[in-house]
This record gives sequence, structure tokens and C-alpha cells, in this order.
Amino acid sequence: MTVKKQLSEAIKQKKAVSFSFQGKPAFGSPHALGKGDGEERVLIYRGEDSHEKEVKPTGKWACLRLADLSNVMLTDEPFHEGHPGEHDKACLHDVELSVK
Repeated sequence: MTVKKQLSEAIKQKKAVSFSFQGKPAFGSPHALGKGDGEERVLIYRGEDSHEKEVKPTGKWACLRLADLSNVMLTDEPFHEGHPGEHDKACLHDVELSVK
């Protein structure tokens, strides 16, 4: 399955993913797929979120080029339910799919 198809499934199912970003292992919750600066990209919350009120999330929003991702796999880790800010969402000019 392609990177884009794996991310699409993760968004539809609200599943976190493990992946390689520029050859390094990473983890996150993808929230939207689309195009930015003429390239396919994913808006993803990178990092952990324990969903416990006493523990602050340790991740941050990022807009990654699909070309820089590989080995995308859906996981059973908690999905980050937070919402990206307007600045974060601005990286995608043409949204194909987003979390509902």
C-alpha cells in the first residue's frame, strides 16, 4: 500500500501511525492530506499525547511532504484528538481528505 493510501486509511479510522521521516523513525496522528507548494503533504500531529489531563502533550503540528515519508504503518496508539490552528492548516492549499 502506498504512503498516501496508508495515511488516508489512518485519517478515515482516526489511527495514529508510525513512519520513517527522511530515514528516521517517527510517530504521529495524521489529520489531513492535500497539496501545499505544489507537493502532496500531510498535516500531522507529531509526537505523543497520553490523553491524561495531568500530562501535557509532547508533540507539535507539522506539514510533511509525502515524498519524505516511508514505512507508514497504522498503530493502536492513542490518536491525538486536538485541532490544528489556522497557521498549521495554512500549509495545505488544497485539502483532499481531513479528519471529521
